Amino acid sequence: MPRKPIPPPVVHPFDQLHGTDTSGLLPASVIMQGTAAKEAELTAYYGVAPSILIELLDIWLQRTAPPQSIERYTFLDVGAGKGRAILIASAYPFASVQGIELNAELAATARANIALWQATPDTAPLAPIVLHHADATMHPLPQTPTVAFLFHPFEAPLLRRFLRHVERHLLLHPQPFDLVYVNAEHGSLVDRNQAFAMVWEGRVPMSIADHLADLAAIAEQREYGSTGDEFCMIYRFTGRTRASGANNERSVR
Repeated sequence: MPRKPIPPPVVHPFDQLHGTDTSGLLPASVIMQGTAAKEAELTAYYGVAPSILIELLDIWLQRTAPPQSIERYTFLDVGAGKGRAILIASAYPFASVQGIELNAELAATARANIALWQATPDTAPLAPIVLHHADATMHPLPQTPTVAFLFHPFEAPLLRRFLRHVERHLLLHPQPFDLVYVNAEHGSLVDRNQAFAMVWEGRVPMSIADHLADLAAIAEQREYGSTGDEFCMIYRFTGRTRASGANNERSVR
């Protein structure tokens, strides 16, 4: 009996439009290759829906009252993968846009995408872009106001380690620091960390085009589903001076 042909990977409309390579879903077993990480500590690579990130950045700017202007902030993509979030964020007037990616092959793909993005007049970024091939739980963090973007890159053990890394950094280099957490499966872990206060939570819908692309990509495997939205949380670093058990102000979409 002849083998069924392997279907070509589904290419997201973002890549169709820009000629980039940010599509596909890679499991943790692939991402861990060539690294010291354990499969159980990592999650899959999957590029964030552009409409989700754009809406979240608007929410961050308009509803959470960042203490400084966007021009002073570094956008930091934690677990940058192929770099889709970096490319989208570079259209905003951040002081810089940076990504940290553990897997060498994904980091190389992200760098190729960044080079293409920077060389194309229609997408020439407003902010300088830097991609670090490094462990986000150890790599030096920006010494500027920072908004860190996490598309559920870690399981709980690594997320705890990253939060401790952030705390140590901010003790030495005090600056505003926010977490924008998409698919916030371990939001309760951040809730219990007294150094962070939630400033917004809610479900963010995808555009119709992003949802159709999501459904097509998810159909190629059985582990994940698509609801057409993402549960998201935004946290602000406040330090451990606030009273234990204090109620956080929440703005629920």
